[in-house]
Amino acid sequence: MSVRHPEEPEGAHDEIHLPGPSWWPLTLALGIAFLLSGLILSPLLIALGALISLASFGLWVRDARREYRALHD
Repeated sequence: MSVRHPEEPEGAHDEIHLPGPSWWPLTLALGIAFLLSGLILSPLLIALGALISLASFGLWVRDARREYRALHD
């Protein structure tokens, strides 16, 4: 999406980029919820929450880097 102000020349504009939809923020939130629930309920839930959180964060960063490279190469 491009934004152009009326007083700017035709070639001058700023580009606004919004990332595509992703499930990673939701899975990261679930992992953090499991991790915090595990502090009260069970060490197994802590481990599961930590695993889900780390995997989600890593995969989210991987996808963001791929998207950045695709836009800037």
